[in-house]
Amino acid sequence: MTINSGPETLAFPVPNNINGAKGCRQLPVTLLSGFLGSGKTTLLEHILQSDHGFKIAVVVNDMSSLNIDATLIKNHHVSQTKENLIQLQNGCICCTLRGDLLEELARLTKQDDVQYVVIESTGISEPMQVAETFTAEFSAAMLEADVADEEGKKILNQIVELGGLHKLAKLDTTVTVIDAFNLLSNFDTAEFLSDRYGGEVIPEDERTISDLMVDQIEFADVIIINKVETVDEKTRERIRSILKLLNPDAKVLETSYSKVNVNEILDTGRFNFLKAASGAGWLRSLHEMTKRETGNGERLAPVPETIEYGINNFVYKARRPFHPRRLFSLIHDKFIVLQNVETQGDDENEEEDNGNEAEDEEENEEDDDVEMEDFSQLDPQEILSNRRSHPVLRPILRSKGFFWLATRPYQFGEWSQAGGMLTIGCGGPWFAEVPDEAWPEDADVRKSIEDDFQGPWGDRRQEIVFIGEGIETGAITDLLNECLLNDREMKVWEGIMKKNRLSKEEKQEKMMQTWEDGWEEWPSLEEEDEPEQEKGKHRIKWE
Repeated sequence: MTINSGPETLAFPVPNNINGAKGCRQLPVTLLSGFLGSGKTTLLEHILQSDHGFKIAVVVNDMSSLNIDATLIKNHHVSQTKENLIQLQNGCICCTLRGDLLEELARLTKQDDVQYVVIESTGISEPMQVAETFTAEFSAAMLEADVADEEGKKILNQIVELGGLHKLAKLDTTVTVIDAFNLLSNFDTAEFLSDRYGGEVIPEDERTISDLMVDQIEFADVIIINKVETVDEKTRERIRSILKLLNPDAKVLETSYSKVNVNEILDTGRFNFLKAASGAGWLRSLHEMTKRETGNGERLAPVPETIEYGINNFVYKARRPFHPRRLFSLIHDKFIVLQNVETQGDDENEEEDNGNEAEDEEENEEDDDVEMEDFSQLDPQEILSNRRSHPVLRPILRSKGFFWLATRPYQFGEWSQAGGMLTIGCGGPWFAEVPDEAWPEDADVRKSIEDDFQGPWGDRRQEIVFIGEGIETGAITDLLNECLLNDREMKVWEGIMKKNRLSKEEKQEKMMQTWEDGWEEWPSLEEEDEPEQEKGKHRIKWE
């Protein structure tokens, strides 16, 4: 394929396509992810020593000012194998250095002696964000942000004119390396990245170990279970089953010292951005439902990939909202609950809040005492202990989906749990509240949305996928059903919603007055169409 850009010749060459696909050659890239100590650097060394037939450029990232990983590779292999080595320092690939990564990859496409690129990301990188570097939108955003030097701007301009980095380089394979010995314990930790990695993360980074590990697993095309010699066969089988459910499409390899067949991770053509970005593979089971016999009778559940070693999954569904206080009562002392909240304008509101504090303190003192007594702030280790001892919630490893709160009738909540950490936030308006002309244009997508509509309240519903080790689907269903509005409460809710003389805001306020709601505030209905504000995570409070 010939790329025309007017009378001038583009600075980037268009070599032959290694994979033989039609059109111009795109420089293939393999991305290595995984926690510190999982074996990424050892894997990279193994790649450089192997007979793979490619002239490889290596992009290494380390958070410290002295790039230990890059130094190690340089001392042992680069001088002998003549691979190019690029060091990205003072930041994480997925955070501050994605712009640098974009420029470096673009420069590599100009080198005729480079046939393949391997990126070793830092242990705190989210592969999804690195993958976004290859999109046209990211290139345009970097150019608009005006953060590059003159040479960088020139490169960015050329990339944007081409339509994005993916016209020159393609993400071929995403690889996640996991430490077999620590995988299960990372599901059962209250640690944030800042707790484990200290100064290597910025103070504002409030991601958790469990969430990041799951992100790295779910986005991978190839998962390498490393250090298998450190666990027994029963544990290996548990790990295999967990990974199979978390990412059913991934190729899973088992090894010690990161020794794998490099043909399984180089030039595989496995990566598909649209498929990866659409969500975890196991969430697709939402649309592959069937009736299955369980110990509690016939249940609607996903088609099982495998139920070996007690690893199973199911989807909880309901067509009425949760009572906000009852839902909170269920989860507050069994999960460390984090909420995505709006932080912009907090300083402005603080002064106003302080001004009203004295006025309201006496009036609310008695009620506040009762509420704080009901829902006291627990130590994270105590919460994890409660979860471990809970017969129904203990086996749940991962859950994700969306939920419907009675007091938030126009917006759905997002639910994402990994181990003992549960993140809650506003997902946006229900499609029942979105004008038809604002729906996606794709016919298949529109049909999928329409299929979710049922009864007078449209697509409002509970839909959460659970996976775990021998989870009791009936018991989880019963726990969550107890949090729903009962018949009497549902009639009250419907009565408020049917009062046409009330605006949406007035109806929601009426709901708040009817049922106590101590969840963090979500964006107001007026803010739904405004640009997204800066968000942060806060532990849930009830006040």
